Amino acid sequence: MKPTIIQYPIPGNDIGGGLLHIYGKRTSRNVILYCGGWPDGVADGPFTPLAKQLATSTEHDDGCFVGITCWPGFDYESYQQTKYKRQGYTFDEVTCCIREAAKQLFIEYNKTTSNKIDNDDRHRPQFTTIFHDFGVLTGCMFVNRSIEEEYFTEHKPDKVILLDVLMQPHRKSDTQYRHLTPYTNHEQLVYLAYRGTFAISFAVMRYISVHIAIVTFGILYGFVKLLRLEPTRRIDGDVVREKKMNLKHMMYTFYPYYHLFQAFIYNKQALAYGSLPLTLKETPILYMYGSEKNAMFHDRRSLAMLEQEERRGTSDCRVVRIDGAGHWMYHHTQRPDICEQEIRSFINKSRSSSGNISSTEKVNVQSRL
Repeated sequence: MKPTIIQYPIPGNDIGGGLLHIYGKRTSRNVILYCGGWPDGVADGPFTPLAKQLATSTEHDDGCFVGITCWPGFDYESYQQTKYKRQGYTFDEVTCCIREAAKQLFIEYNKTTSNKIDNDDRHRPQFTTIFHDFGVLTGCMFVNRSIEEEYFTEHKPDKVILLDVLMQPHRKSDTQYRHLTPYTNHEQLVYLAYRGTFAISFAVMRYISVHIAIVTFGILYGFVKLLRLEPTRRIDGDVVREKKMNLKHMMYTFYPYYHLFQAFIYNKQALAYGSLPLTLKETPILYMYGSEKNAMFHDRRSLAMLEQEERRGTSDCRVVRIDGAGHWMYHHTQRPDICEQEIRSFINKSRSSSGNISSTEKVNVQSRL
């Protein structure tokens, strides 16, 4: 069955936002919103199979009401039909797009009269956000603004799941792990070469032409591969090749990298909200990542902080390392089951009256790939 895409206004485009509801009952007490990065699109991204599984009822719960959104222009079907900003969208604009996606998701959820939210929190569903890749940056911005700016949205997430990307600690955090190096020198070099290739390619497309941009990307990425500066390995390369993206469309989806470098050079304040929440007890984090990468995408200070939270049982935070999986760990063979189990457990977990939870061992899955 062809997915139904709900379109809504975004900055500079009356129908540029897109939300796809996969499966799920409006009677569910759990609502999930997912936003990823490249090459995730609304209709057929790598996360789609897992979203369908999470929306399916089990003997332990009645499933979740799941919605998927993506960065403006990342879905190829809507990209062909809709005129997006040539310069792409800023992080603040994408953060607002996620807010609008949440609004549309709850409009759909509340179409069942019995689910209409009132002032009684007992009738309010638990709202969980799942972010992956570049969706983590703007997703964290959405979460923090939801917490710190009361006017920003009425849909503040209760729990947050981050997949393979982990932002820095909150700017006001007094964590003891501030002394740790966020990323190694090699990882910094990988990030500069890899992200720089995408940023330059988009700039060439914007200011010169898409054809020259494609050639530029081919040359620059050739050097990245030659110098072994790719952050991911073959297991993730296969996911990208499965996508078979239109080259012009692929060039456009590089705009987050372009705006990332712009922010670093001209306005770092644009990334101010791109961190973990300040109070992890109130907004717990489940972080899952694959081990099969040449460079890790997580801030080591934040990783240590979440591991400490889990070890001490001071919040519902949890870290899960999945061996034999890469950047798209939920898409790899056997990974969806592991990720689904962890997500369901995290969503359904309730702290005891003492505020403590039992800690479990990390999941290590041996790859057969």
